[in-house]
Amino acid sequence: MEVEKKAAAAAASSLLTGYEPGKGFFLKSADDQFQLNLSGYVQTWMQVEGSKSDEDFPGIVGGQDLTAAGNARHDPSTFKLRRTRIILSGTLYKDYNFWIEPELVSGSQGTRLEAAWGSYTYAPWAKMTVGQFRHMYSLEMATPSNDLDFAERAVAVRALAPDLQLGAMLSGNLKLANVLPFYYGVGIFNGCGRVDQCAIDNDGNKEFTGRVAVSPPMPFGNLTIGLNADHRTFRVVRGNGATDVNSVNTVVGGFETFNPVGPTNVKLAGNGVGGTQNGFRINGDRVTGGADLVFDFYPFIVKGEYHYASQERDGLGAGGSNLDHLIMQGGYGTIGYWLFGTKRNGLLAMGRYEHLRVDDNKGAFTPAVANEQPLEMRSGTVGLTWYINPSVWLRGNYIITDLRQSENIVGMSSSSGGNAHSGIAELMVKF
Repeated sequence: MEVEKKAAAAAASSLLTGYEPGKGFFLKSADDQFQLNLSGYVQTWMQVEGSKSDEDFPGIVGGQDLTAAGNARHDPSTFKLRRTRIILSGTLYKDYNFWIEPELVSGSQGTRLEAAWGSYTYAPWAKMTVGQFRHMYSLEMATPSNDLDFAERAVAVRALAPDLQLGAMLSGNLKLANVLPFYYGVGIFNGCGRVDQCAIDNDGNKEFTGRVAVSPPMPFGNLTIGLNADHRTFRVVRGNGATDVNSVNTVVGGFETFNPVGPTNVKLAGNGVGGTQNGFRINGDRVTGGADLVFDFYPFIVKGEYHYASQERDGLGAGGSNLDHLIMQGGYGTIGYWLFGTKRNGLLAMGRYEHLRVDDNKGAFTPAVANEQPLEMRSGTVGLTWYINPSVWLRGNYIITDLRQSENIVGMSSSSGGNAHSGIAELMVKF
């Protein structure tokens, strides 16, 4: 008996090593109490844009120098490292987990912290996560960057869903009536961006988020439906304001400015050059709600999201009066078809339609500054992704964007006839 006991103790204390394709290397104890994981990925783009010689810049129109705006706005065709990440994660005493994910950026920027959090799981229905992360709102925003269906997240998601923030969240999984899988998550965050953008809460305003998702039993396939809510304040306090990871919100003229960005990071509501529009001035609280779904029934995949936000514009009218709330709404619908195989080795065809509209809640739009005008974007993306193996894939996306008002599209890639065209070829290598 003594020999058997010592043998069992030795086996429990031994370490197991291995590699899981696409998920990385691991080192763990035989009793599953401790585990250390090392993974990462490199995402390389070839971004294809129209050359400047292809543009028909119209010069000065309505007092705006659209040629200057177009020259300043145009992105070149180029290779670029979109993401380069090393991920260290693990488990301590079975119930404690951690995640450290730096972004290795080029040039003088050095290395910045993309995500870092620790968690304690009391039970499947009660998990506390503290740190910097993004999985608190929206189906696509909660999807890791190395597992997206397209080269970039949808415009409406990047514009309206809260991204990386520092805070705490209580979440859990349970079954309602013992048959309906149910997820919930509620959190409080600084609301001023990543830790490298604001080491402390520089404006004192907090962000509150909530998400629930259910997966009802289906006769075939798997369906998940999610509901999301977010309350955040965009108001400059002591010269500081909220910061968005995707540079959607910046401080201009003492006020926050909302300016959604496209997949190649071009600003959709102008760049402010030559007297043109430079986003939308905002000041005050924003309340955002959204819904999403994913229905996976091989070989088809259907996904979609819709988000609606009401944003205050306090003190932006004549004599410091309050303007009507700015309404930002939009979403996307996606359908995919596996031509063969799966993510372990297969070819996936995807198509996505997107829509985004920014206007106020009254009939006639009231600008906060000169040249501010409502925005409406419609975009379509088609793509193929070849999963060579679980660790390597090749992807091609073609994107066509229709943008109104017409001045906003000047200078975007190959923007002729009211449409802009661009393409992204991607190589992803994960370990």
